Amino acid sequence: MLQVVSWVDVVERKIKIWENLRQENNRLRKQNLKLSLENQHLREVLIENMRLRRLLQFKREYPLEVKSARVIGFGQESAVRSVILDLGEADGIHKNMAVVTDQGLVGRIFIAEKHQSIAQILLDRNSLVSARLQSSREVGTIVWRGNVWLDLLYIPKDVEVEQGEVVITSGLSQIYPPGLKIGVVAEVEQSDYELFKKIKVRPAVNFNRLEEVFIIVPTDSLKKESLKIE
Repeated sequence: MLQVVSWVDVVERKIKIWENLRQENNRLRKQNLKLSLENQHLREVLIENMRLRRLLQFKREYPLEVKSARVIGFGQESAVRSVILDLGEADGIHKNMAVVTDQGLVGRIFIAEKHQSIAQILLDRNSLVSARLQSSREVGTIVWRGNVWLDLLYIPKDVEVEQGEVVITSGLSQIYPPGLKIGVVAEVEQSDYELFKKIKVRPAVNFNRLEEVFIIVPTDSLKKESLKIE
């Protein structure tokens, strides 16, 4: 009988030890989860802080008036690739204002509502931008044809174009001020039978990472100097 009691005591002690271990494991898992979430949050705050510092520096150094906006979604229009911004007409935002980041050109305001706006991005088949090769100063047109790159059209085959050359806005536009970075030349092809080179341009902006942008507010000087070429 004593042996049975002793065996029961041992079992009970083991069960109690196991239960304590289980509770301690649960506590440690919760603590680890909490620390992990805090670490992720701190890392996100640090990244956001660095990004906002970079954007603030850009805003201070940029020669034109800009308004900062946050990307709050993707446009639902089937015919236009776009992003939704948290500024609208109540904030002084209107159709055809240029949208940029500190990296380069994003696109233009396509629709402006009272408290939100929709920006058409360069990666849209309907987007046309008058562009200039920074070195040769030759002017062409930037389009998107469904690839991971942009195409620079209408550059004559006798113009020297090298990989890595920067492509900027030409300034021949009522929408885009001159000198905004569009991207860099990634590949150049030409044929004896074609009048123009085939130029692939890697966009300056990573459109999958858009979180904050700037909307350029046109100045009187920009309006006067611009031509009616988009």
